[in-house]
This record gives sequence, structure tokens and C-alpha cells, in this order.
Amino acid sequence: AVGAALATTTTDASGNYAFAGLMPGQYVVKFLTPDGYSLSPVDVGADGTDSDAALSGFSGCYTLASGQTNDTVDAGLYQGATIGDRVWEDTNANGQQDAGENGIAGATVRLYTCVDGAPGVLVAQTTTDENGNYAFAGLMPGQYVVAFETPAGYQLSSADVGADDGLDSDAGSGGLSGCYTLASGETNDTVDAGFWRPAAIGDRVWLDANANGQQDAGEAGVAGVAVELYACIDGQPSGSALALTTTDADGN
Repeated sequence: AVGAALATTTTDASGNYAFAGLMPGQYVVKFLTPDGYSLSPVDVGADGTDSDAALSGFSGCYTLASGQTNDTVDAGLYQGATIGDRVWEDTNANGQQDAGENGIAGATVRLYTCVDGAPGVLVAQTTTDENGNYAFAGLMPGQYVVAFETPAGYQLSSADVGADDGLDSDAGSGGLSGCYTLASGETNDTVDAGFWRPAAIGDRVWLDANANGQQDAGEAGVAGVAVELYACIDGQPSGSALALTTTDADGN
């Protein structure tokens, strides 16, 4: 582009524009990006349907002959999309965000492009705020995968439990969500991940020498006793044993 602009116009209701009555010669078109928009990638595909505006807003040079009309100089614009939501402590490990369950601060979340249903190129990385919230904003329309890194001391909750996608955990194997397609200007704030901390249960088997139901001083532990763990449903053991152990030399 040389010198000052020769002319300025604005697009009509359908986005069309034209500069007419021009002398033959070489011209460059500059598109001024409206607030809230970004320019699409340039020169993708056929020249009559692609976007011709580079990041500077300028097209390439076009040579116009006497009487010629060139109606292929286009510009694509998009509004940034957003994806995100929350990482929380799933205290009952049910895969649902229940009342009173707090967010996990400082959890690492990564955003990838989605290629054939799997993570492609790393787009961005962030950490959750003090409430466990995160967001990736200003994204180009397209398909994305969110990857949640398991915080130290936690385990990943089951994914896609229940019908409410805004309240379930979306992180499956490896902490990866499914693929999400974002349109121009779209916000998807349903991509969550629940994590729980492992619990423990146990104590001691001892020789109750006086059969009073109390661990009295001097009463020794009983080694080698088998102890099984079951799920409890409606106050009763349910199903097969979840785990088996034996007491140690001190009865623990």
C-alpha cells in the first residue's frame, strides 16, 4: 500500500462492499476489523470464497484493467469463542457436583485442538483460580479437547455420570474430555472435572483377655487374622469383597 487511502466505504446489511469508477492500475484493499472480531486465516481454498485479508487487514495487490470488475476480494471475521468451567473436589466420589463441594485451586488445565477424536496441537495452558474455575477465551471456532492434570493426592472421578452435563465430570481416561465444537462467539461453560482424595479405614484385632469389649493395657494384638472390606448399601454388606488383608504382628 502506498500513500493515503484512496477511498473508504462500509459494508451493507449483507456484508457487501464495492469501490467503483476506478482508473486502471494496481490496488490494495484494507479491512478495518470491528471491535470484538478477529480476522480469519487468509488464502484458504478457492479465491472467490476464501478470506483475502492478512493480519494487518491488507489484501494483496490487484491489477485492474480498463472496464474490469474483480469481485473476489473478501474478508472473513470471527468472534472469539470460550470454553471452561470448574475443577472440584468430589468428596463422595459420585461424579456429580453436589452442594458444598469446593473447587480445587491451582489445578493445571490444558487445551488442545481435536484431531480425529484425539488431542492434536497444544493451544493453551492455565491453572484454576481460588474457586476451581478456569476458562480459555478468544478462541478460533473449531474443535477442542480439554485435558485436566490430576492434582497431587487426588484420583479422577467417573465421567459422564447423570443427565446434567453442567454438573457431571467430563474428564475421562487420562484426564481428557471429549471433543467440543465451538462456533464463532460461542461460550461453553460445562467442561468440568471432579477429583477425590483416597480414604482409609482400619485399626486393630486384639486378644480381649477379659472379654470386656475394651482394649485394656497389656492385651496383645492377634496376627494373621483375615479382614475383608465390602461396600455398604442400605446398612448391609453388598456384593463380593472389595479387598482382603491380614493383620500384622501387632494385630493392625
